[in-house]
Amino acid sequence: MSELLLELFSEEIPAMMQQQAVAAYKEIFSKYFVVHTIKFDAIEVYVGPRRLAIHAIGLPSSLPANTTELKGPKISAPAQAIEGFCRSNNITVNDLVIREINGVEFYLYEQKNLAQNTKDILLNSLHQPIAEYVWPKSMYWGDHKIKWVRPLQNILCIFDQEIIPLQYGHLVANDKCYGHRFMSPLWHNVVSFADYKQKLLDNFVVLDAKDRQEYIQQELSKAAAKLDLIVKDDVALLEEVVGLAEYPQVLIGKIDQKFLSVPSEILVSAMKAHQKYFSLFNKDGKFAPYFLFVSNIASTEPEIVISGNEKVLSARLSDALYFYTQDLKTSLQEKSERLNKVIFHAKLGSLKDKTIRLAAITKFIDSSNESAASAALLCKSDIVSEVVDEFPTLQGIMGYYYAKAEHLSEELAVAICDHYKPQGPSDQCPKGAGAILALADKIDTLCGLMLAGEKPSGSKDPFALRRQALGIVRIILENKRSIDLAALVEFAANQYKDKLEVKDDLKKQILIFLEERVKHFFKDQYSLELILSVLNLEQESDLLKIANKLSSMKAFLESKEGDDLLIAYKRASNIIGNDKLEGKLDASMFVLDQETALFNCLTDYAQKIETELSLKHYSASLQLLAKMRQPIADFFDNVMVKDQDSAIANNRLLLLEKTKQVFNRIANFDRL
Repeated sequence: MSELLLELFSEEIPAMMQQQAVAAYKEIFSKYFVVHTIKFDAIEVYVGPRRLAIHAIGLPSSLPANTTELKGPKISAPAQAIEGFCRSNNITVNDLVIREINGVEFYLYEQKNLAQNTKDILLNSLHQPIAEYVWPKSMYWGDHKIKWVRPLQNILCIFDQEIIPLQYGHLVANDKCYGHRFMSPLWHNVVSFADYKQKLLDNFVVLDAKDRQEYIQQELSKAAAKLDLIVKDDVALLEEVVGLAEYPQVLIGKIDQKFLSVPSEILVSAMKAHQKYFSLFNKDGKFAPYFLFVSNIASTEPEIVISGNEKVLSARLSDALYFYTQDLKTSLQEKSERLNKVIFHAKLGSLKDKTIRLAAITKFIDSSNESAASAALLCKSDIVSEVVDEFPTLQGIMGYYYAKAEHLSEELAVAICDHYKPQGPSDQCPKGAGAILALADKIDTLCGLMLAGEKPSGSKDPFALRRQALGIVRIILENKRSIDLAALVEFAANQYKDKLEVKDDLKKQILIFLEERVKHFFKDQYSLELILSVLNLEQESDLLKIANKLSSMKAFLESKEGDDLLIAYKRASNIIGNDKLEGKLDASMFVLDQETALFNCLTDYAQKIETELSLKHYSASLQLLAKMRQPIADFFDNVMVKDQDSAIANNRLLLLEKTKQVFNRIANFDRL
């Protein structure tokens, strides 16, 4: 069996585009081989700063003669369709055969394929999968007609140790690979993948990104251990530096003490965003005045490389120090006045308008928490700061530092810092005033944007409203806050009346949207049937009570009494069916003692269950329901519901309907 090696050698491939391209090219080449009936054992795709290589093994050297059946239109299809099929395959109607497929007759064309060398197939068609992938950003260069992520400089293509002189644009494939741009820029001939990989390594290129990543991680850990420090974990940064270095070398640099007065989050962001450096912390979590960086050169004088990087970082951190110092000259209140010029949404006004709404919503949620209301008016102020303008990910965090610099309360400062949380399933929920403000911020955003017509559709959710809604659910439940969610939606939506027409059906849509997120939140704890039997935000919108009811219902249904009652309910439901019952239940028409006993039981326990439900004592209400098990069982064992007397039969059906109604006061048992 043969192997194929294809290398696309180019100018620098953006690091954060590399892994997406690996997955895409693997899929593209897999489909390519299937389409051309070329069997293969495995395909691997390798990527680095200057090259993308595809290696396929287990390919046949030649393909035997075979016949391929091309399915055409039905024989009853219009003549134009049949002629179109023939024209697209360069054949005539006389070349077609008729075959029955699943009882329907179709035209088929039996295409006879001659034996072929795999090399010839690759030579004539390999340009197709190369061009198929669409990079997030591509470019043309010079007068050339081909398009790629960066200008291609060379194509290496070897099959079974022979060159395939594939032509792609202005380039003709050869057997040359190039080493490290600076340490070994010359080209080398290769005859196989093993030879290719080794010659790259000999010339300071580690081909496999997994190998580069493993090496970098090990060296980072070793370097940190020497200083008795810990490297800040950053998966995205690691992926980026792996894509930037073909021959990674980890070095240690020092940070000038004068920059340690700046909040560590600024230092970390500056080093990551501008220099791709790793931050170090001591075991107590305090920022350490060192950094680790990955060089793409194994220098004989590493101290010069380190010194150069320290100078560049010093300039970057000087900028950060300047921004922070400038920001401290104005208060959060002064910054908040500039929010009038920052648009939240074209239909919803400015961020200043938003902070005013947030103050009102926080008071609606908890009127006793003054810190939340005060923080609401200041929480967006850091958006207009110099630091956040440079590092947008520090929104909220910088608000905390500015609040502390003004000697505002810790609770208020933390609320500002935490009000964007949770920003994902792995993010922690805020507590205290921060939870109130975060809830207000998310409900305001959700209501406003949905009222403005920005509801997510399909997989598209540009404003991350699903995440906002799930954050609302998590904040309420994890903080164990008893909140009428329907009333909160009503209040938050009505804050927009001066800007939009707030219709009742739109508010209902917001509640339905939240209900879907509640369902999503509980799906790992309860069955969908149980969730649907309990969840209805129009009837009960206190999430704590819903959670309590779900827990009680699950425990009840797993018990013997619960299982028996569910069977009885379904039996009653099946007997009633879809019949529309008329008339009123009449106790004087009962014939058997079991009818009377069930009626008296329903009359007695219905009110008791209603009382327990009003107190939100769900377990108690279910225990009362369990006491009805015997009268219900006796009824089914001794009473023939479909009596010959239609009046008696209807009355018994009405009795079963009343039984169902008592059940459904607790939950929608039809859903179970």
